Amino acid sequence: MPSRELPFPLFDADNHLYETEDAFTRYLPEVYRGAIEYVQVRGRTKIAVRGRISEYIPNPTFSKVARPGAQEEYFRHGNPEGRSYREIVGKPIESVPAFREPGPRLELMDEQGIQRSLMFPTLASLLEERMRDDPELTHAAVHALNRWLDEVWSFNYQDRIFTAPVITLPIVEQGVQELEWCLERGARVVLVRPAPAYGV
Repeated sequence: MPSRELPFPLFDADNHLYETEDAFTRYLPEVYRGAIEYVQVRGRTKIAVRGRISEYIPNPTFSKVARPGAQEEYFRHGNPEGRSYREIVGKPIESVPAFREPGPRLELMDEQGIQRSLMFPTLASLLEERMRDDPELTHAAVHALNRWLDEVWSFNYQDRIFTAPVITLPIVEQGVQELEWCLERGARVVLVRPAPAYGV
């Protein structure tokens, strides 16, 4: 039974999934092994790209996450009190299967009265900037992620969840090949980083 009844169908165009720790590495070619690693820093797991630890997402394992909607007041009214990011997002919650798998996510969508959704990766946004001086690695890492997305989420799950593969553009021909690969597997939407495309 949905938690709410709406007089219209709801298509959520901004849903996000949380990647697992092997999302970037499961299909990364052997020549690039070690380019993306999870490392321990003072008892916390961090992601390192080419040996550099990224703080972009404080908990890249997503074992604990911000409560959905935690930043609503911030986006509505800004931060006039000057609160820290941790204060804004509040106490974290345990990650649930609906954040990582399409079956449970579909159940959650049913509960929320959402008919269809675009689904975007979360951690993927750190790849291209941190690899911008190595176009070949960038394309290899993005393709590895897209293979994982297709395997775990599919690009079109039951014609209701449309997961967005990443298309990177440092080498245009490879970007076109990646787009064709994704379209052949049912992609209905793609994610292109809104930033300069660093090339060779």
